[in-house]
Amino acid sequence: MADYKILTIRPLTGALGAEISGVDLSQPLSVAARQEIRQALDDHLVIYFHDQVGFTRELHLDFAQMFGPLQKIPHIFSVPGYPDVQMVRREPGENRRYVGEGFHIDSTFLKTPPTTVTMHCIDAPEVGGDTAFANLQLAYDNLSGPMRKFVDGLRAVHSASRLFGSKARDPGNVMMKDMALEDGDAEVTHPVVRTHPGSGRRGLFVHAAYTQKLAGFAEEESKAILQFLYAHAGRMEFTCRVRWRPHMVLVWDNRCTYHSAIADYDDLRYIERVTTGGEIPQ
Repeated sequence: MADYKILTIRPLTGALGAEISGVDLSQPLSVAARQEIRQALDDHLVIYFHDQVGFTRELHLDFAQMFGPLQKIPHIFSVPGYPDVQMVRREPGENRRYVGEGFHIDSTFLKTPPTTVTMHCIDAPEVGGDTAFANLQLAYDNLSGPMRKFVDGLRAVHSASRLFGSKARDPGNVMMKDMALEDGDAEVTHPVVRTHPGSGRRGLFVHAAYTQKLAGFAEEESKAILQFLYAHAGRMEFTCRVRWRPHMVLVWDNRCTYHSAIADYDDLRYIERVTTGGEIPQ
């Protein structure tokens, strides 16, 4: 781990996640502070800052761009007047299914899936509504040697067909924009094991939401291998769980983590997100 001079780092678990203090995100950040924040994300994959009163949407956009160029997600509603600030909102008593439930990686059906997501919590339940994360680099490291050798070099087909395309069970039953059927069914391939451009670490890059099959494998072969990898990546010892509270800012690295909303609340939960992207997974 890096030797931090400005930030105070409090790891959340042995797997990933850290609370960061020592900076006020409503004030201009020095070059050194920005470097340490980027390093903290590489080291811990999920970082969060409490009590960031005064963190405006303009500051949110500027802060997120520390991690890469902005990339708006096509099926998420934006804040009026701020197209790159998108909304994750659930009202009290809402009966639609919870958006983001179940471990997944965001938007891997895109040629350039998101690299990071920066979240600013506006309202959160007093209890419930946490987000769980899993470390896909640690999951890869803990595969056996023969299994690592086997999955290295494999590619997988991704699409949004089960959520937004022809295989969708409940289209429109989420708080998201509709996607054209042909866009939902469009396929792209990504490596099963992805190398992080910052740290050089390798991690699994498959998940149940958008990964359809392993390229070149028979359906039953692909299903068995993928089910093993999903279960392995979500093992408890690779995870952390973050509790939201207002004025909290959180960043996760979408290249090497799973995340899942936890559906255990019925109060208002409103978080604004800014996404970066532009990388083709390697």
